[in-house]
Amino acid sequence: MQTTVKYYLVGIKGTGMASLAKLLHDAGCYVIGSDTEEYYFTEDALKKQGIPIKHFAAENITGEYFYIIGNAYQTSNVEVQEIIRQNYDYLYYHDFIGQKLKQDLIACAGTHGKTTTSFLLVHFLQKQCSYIIGDGEGGYKGGNLLILEACEYKEHFLSYHPKLLIITNIELDHTDYYKNSKQLFLAFQKLANQSEKILVNGDDKTCQKILHSNKIMYGFQRHNDIQIKILSTTSKGYYIKISYRQKNIYLKIPYLGKHMIYNFVASYMATLLMDKIPYLEEKNLLPKRRLSTYLFQNSILIDDYAHHPTEIKALLETLRLTYPKKPLKVIFQPHTYERTLHFKKYFKKVLKHFDQVYLVDVFTSKREKKNQKLQKKIDSYFKLFPKYCNEVLETIGSHDEVWIFLGAGVINDYIKKLINENN
Repeated sequence: MQTTVKYYLVGIKGTGMASLAKLLHDAGCYVIGSDTEEYYFTEDALKKQGIPIKHFAAENITGEYFYIIGNAYQTSNVEVQEIIRQNYDYLYYHDFIGQKLKQDLIACAGTHGKTTTSFLLVHFLQKQCSYIIGDGEGGYKGGNLLILEACEYKEHFLSYHPKLLIITNIELDHTDYYKNSKQLFLAFQKLANQSEKILVNGDDKTCQKILHSNKIMYGFQRHNDIQIKILSTTSKGYYIKISYRQKNIYLKIPYLGKHMIYNFVASYMATLLMDKIPYLEEKNLLPKRRLSTYLFQNSILIDDYAHHPTEIKALLETLRLTYPKKPLKVIFQPHTYERTLHFKKYFKKVLKHFDQVYLVDVFTSKREKKNQKLQKKIDSYFKLFPKYCNEVLETIGSHDEVWIFLGAGVINDYIKKLINENN
């Protein structure tokens, strides 16, 4: 990688963009970026590394940079308009990674679990790799290996040609782009066709259908190449056996929830398949905003990024195992109108299993505009759950219970507000 290049990232606070910025900075490049004025958690780490963040403005755009544009920003953005008008060199985020980062790629794809699987894989490799993870974590360590969380949105992951592709599961999520499950499957099949080797969750029926001449399946079911068996369960995790090619591997997993076993095994086995020795340390490690836990007076506060019904169901399983005798209360911020309305029945079904649920208005993505008509439609459908109000925070801390701040937006701001006001 050329270390003399100056990069300007449009939309630098995006989780993938922030990760890429940190990687480029570690590689010795000069990195600067811009975004909206709204606070987002990724900016803390960027500022800590001394990466400047400007607010969007046409005058920021000059000829001294190579421009990398976040996928959320199209020609309506003033800086993108100026880059195109001035005919400056630029690539979108996914194209830059696919064309400019010339390392052997391990891509972690799938609807759920790809962030955690990527995070664990980097941990097993003891960061002796470069990495771009969708929680804002990125780094450059030289060498020939890049760990990448590969998102399926708008088929952006087809810019990549992985040495090893991990597919954790395949389930419809981005309903504003994929109209049905068949279209989604075909996108994953195209990515598999571009990969040298694939490691897939063989317990997922859609993953089973992916065709590849060098396909390895993992899971609990007997047809898998890598078979998992739970030997014992404790309040702190699992002891499991992995059987692969007439060999048995015994591991302790310091997490609860079956989905975490899948994530752990996928990342561990990927390390072995790349002829690396996994570094094992018996401690609980999770990405940012995945079961981030805080003690507040008599209550436990949980910050979690889950924003799809399947993810919320998996989180609920973990919390019931971790806190079997405590009430579980949720403040939920749905993410995008399209997703919330598409999965409204499933959201209602899974949320009913918590002891108390409060709803916050939908957190719109960069590709959506505020829409009161759609918000009222959502409020009407979810009227069995009370709307969040500031008085709710005043009740937290007085009882021995768990409060989950749930969603992919800025719901964790409520935790900061609660803690700061009581310090």
